[in-house]
This record gives sequence, structure tokens and C-alpha cells, in this order.
Amino acid sequence: MFKIGQKVKVLDDDISGVITKVKGDYVYFDDEFGFEYEYLPSDLIKDIEIDYDDYKDIEIKEVTKAVFKTFRKSHRHPYVTREVDLHIENLVDNWKELDTAQILQTQLDVARNEIERAMLESQIRLILIHGYGKGVLKKELTELLYRYTNIEFYDASFKDYHGDAIEVKYI
Repeated sequence: MFKIGQKVKVLDDDISGVITKVKGDYVYFDDEFGFEYEYLPSDLIKDIEIDYDDYKDIEIKEVTKAVFKTFRKSHRHPYVTREVDLHIENLVDNWKELDTAQILQTQLDVARNEIERAMLESQIRLILIHGYGKGVLKKELTELLYRYTNIEFYDASFKDYHGDAIEVKYI
């Protein structure tokens, strides 16, 4: 699966590098500073370049510092909601050419982009449709959402989404 010279990222850490050797059950890679790391292949994903312009409907304003608004909830529209379908066939055209790690990384990048976009646009709710499968994307989305503050998230309405979506509320 992994080859020498290939760029990789660690799933749960902000570490990336180029593979130097694959030995037994482990993959060895060097980061940009020359430090060598040893990981299981299940802890790594391929580091691919993603053109984020393909996923944007409108341009996002660059924010250098987090801006938190304080206001009463009655001033907000109670049902401003955006749905984002994370099925890979809805995100990229050449999805059959991607392997599972690239598909997962693309889906997570789109989800992260949409979560931050909703924050900038003062959205109230965001529905992330992950679909029904082995639960890998749902698990990764949950881990991603735990990293954000000022949000609540839970399974979206079973009646509407049949357990295939996560609802994010911005508080």
C-alpha cells in the first residue's frame, strides 16, 4: 500500500513526512527536520494535494483571529441549516481512481472546510451526511468535531436522515 518516497500524514497527530522504508508491519518516514518516525500502516494516510476551490461555492473571508459574537439567541433565525453530503461521488469526479485513504481524507477536508465556513457565516445548524457503511467516516467526523469549541453535535434526526448524518449546532 505504501511505497518508499511517498508522502504520508499521521491520522491523530500533526506529523507528516516522506517514507524511507517499509519493514515488517511498520512504515518508517522522515519529517521535514530529518527525524525518523515508525508507525503502523493503519495509523497513516497518503498526503495528497487538494484543490479547495473545487469545494467552495463562495469565497471565504480570511480571519486572522477568532471572532466570537455575543447575542441573544432570539436574534438569530432559528432554522438556518445547511446540509453537506459527504458521499465521495458528490465531491469529486474521478473518485474511482482514489484509494480509500484518499477518499477519507477528501471527505474530512470538505467537512472541516464546511464546519469553518458555517462558523464564519454565523450558521446555526449544519448537517453532515456521512452515509451508512462501516462507520469509519462517522468516527473520524466525531473526532474532528471534538476539536472545536462552541459547538454541540449529535446524530441528526433519525426520521429525516435514518442515522446517516450528524447535526452540528453552533452555540
